Amino acid sequence: MNNNIIKRIHINPQSKGSLGKSFEAEFRTAWLDYHQIAWNGSDLDDRHHSFCDRHPERVQFHKLGSEDESKSTLLGLFRNVSRNDTPVHVIDCRAQADGLIVQALDSLQLIESLAAQGIRFTFFLFPSEDTESMNNLLELFYFAGDRVDYVIVHNPAKVRTNLFKKSAIEAELKKFGAKELTLPVVTSITLLAIKRAEAKAGRKLSFAEAATPGTSHLELMLAGEMQWAIQQMFRQYDAVADLLVPSEQMPEIEPQSEPEAKPARSKQPMLNLGE
Repeated sequence: MNNNIIKRIHINPQSKGSLGKSFEAEFRTAWLDYHQIAWNGSDLDDRHHSFCDRHPERVQFHKLGSEDESKSTLLGLFRNVSRNDTPVHVIDCRAQADGLIVQALDSLQLIESLAAQGIRFTFFLFPSEDTESMNNLLELFYFAGDRVDYVIVHNPAKVRTNLFKKSAIEAELKKFGAKELTLPVVTSITLLAIKRAEAKAGRKLSFAEAATPGTSHLELMLAGEMQWAIQQMFRQYDAVADLLVPSEQMPEIEPQSEPEAKPARSKQPMLNLGE
């Protein structure tokens, strides 16, 4: 399937907020950087715009307005993606933007026109314990069908009742080749320390930057937790790499042994996350 794909567009279009969508995107872009896979992005979150703040040189902010304004904005965004040689484009969406995005994709026939150019979407979907949100996930799947690929992201820090597991929608998505990730639970102490480091630096910090050894952003123990979290996600991204990058960009991945539940930080090796 991936042989004719020359570019990938990652998008997390669900309506519900506070699912960890921007949180997950930080790990994913760190994984792309680690494997030296070129990417750029778009930030559609006009309430927080943390994605473009963390990556100002790679991510462009786009404001979604009315239905017609959003349609024009998204048309311009995807035209630029089609003209750019960068193999991966990452889009971070705000909550409640799904209707505008689906309407634009549908009326402009963007999925089909981009596919004709070898550009394929990967939808990142986040199951929740909220029935309305799960219905929204189902609607996105019914809309896109087999025209896109799917990565299901479980967030145990946000979701305690798993309505998705063993459901009909899980079975259907798996028939379409959907793969799954589980986000690590990072302590609130470390997340608060990152916010404090950002306030001190006067700018947003990517997770990779915050966790890089030798910087003064986080104390060693907290940087170690972020390193642990990044490593957990990198193993999972390696396993779903065919849904993240075109075949020509597939990284060389060494076989990984099964990770421990949470290794002691004193024994945890530090990733080289350099620039």
